[in-house]
Amino acid sequence: VADGHAEHVANHENSVAGNCGGGPVVPTLLVIDGRTFAEFNSCHVRSALNVCCSKLVQRRLQQDKVSVLELVQHAATSGSQVEAGGPVVVVVYDQRSPSAASLPPHGFVSVLLGKLRRTFSDVYLLDGGFAAFQLLFPQLCENASRVDTRTPPLALPVSSPSLHLRDTGPTCILPYLYLGSQRDVLNKAIRVQSGITHVLNASVGCPRPDFIPEGNFLRVPVHDSYCEKILPWLDCTANFIEGVRARGSRVLVHCLAGISRSATVAIAYVMRCKRLSSDDAYRFVKEKRPSISPNFNFLGQLLEYEREL
Repeated sequence: VADGHAEHVANHENSVAGNCGGGPVVPTLLVIDGRTFAEFNSCHVRSALNVCCSKLVQRRLQQDKVSVLELVQHAATSGSQVEAGGPVVVVVYDQRSPSAASLPPHGFVSVLLGKLRRTFSDVYLLDGGFAAFQLLFPQLCENASRVDTRTPPLALPVSSPSLHLRDTGPTCILPYLYLGSQRDVLNKAIRVQSGITHVLNASVGCPRPDFIPEGNFLRVPVHDSYCEKILPWLDCTANFIEGVRARGSRVLVHCLAGISRSATVAIAYVMRCKRLSSDDAYRFVKEKRPSISPNFNFLGQLLEYEREL
């Protein structure tokens, strides 16, 4: 029932505060937004997690290439860890579905609910979705601009690339577009061997090599985190790469490990230049460089970029 779940959300903070005095254990309330990244950013239930509604994430869930617990942990906006065995009540919502029975059986939210129910004992769909909840409790809704991200724990890298990355060198995605790591860009021999003349650095801290002129360098200052906005940069990066192509030159796109941020930039460019969906462009780049793994936040923004193209 929409009213009941909404009141549970509204009263949860008071319940947790009361429990600090040694009262009965209050279950953790986990609110999951099953809508698109754009809808979530426009407005969402306070403290809700957006798990990136996309065909790619749905396929990974269905093929058990990612667990629903990993999906939730990746989307979390606090330092606390959600444990399947703990007392957790999960409430999922879409935009306006009146009930679980009305959901398309093979749609993203249906798949998500099925996976959640295998992991958590108490899983519910919010009747009427976000539209109904917002009408009843507008004070419990917020947009992305109101979320405080001044000191987010998610500013730490979320793809943990350095634990598994082998030194494979830069990967040729297109004749003029290479994807690699910080180690690759600092290796002058690799640059000469590959004919790389330009560098696109998708990081805050990775340095610009001394042998790359300032005019041949573009920095996109983004963190590999679940609160970072990379979407506003994608047209700029695509224009930079396109300029390199027009000059008959070659560009190396890199971040720390060539797995998440720079891979997102490369996928976005492939989407634009080859007129591919985010899903197909992801596969195109993945076939060339199997180690790529953009975080779920970036995957959601690629889906939004697809709508803009």
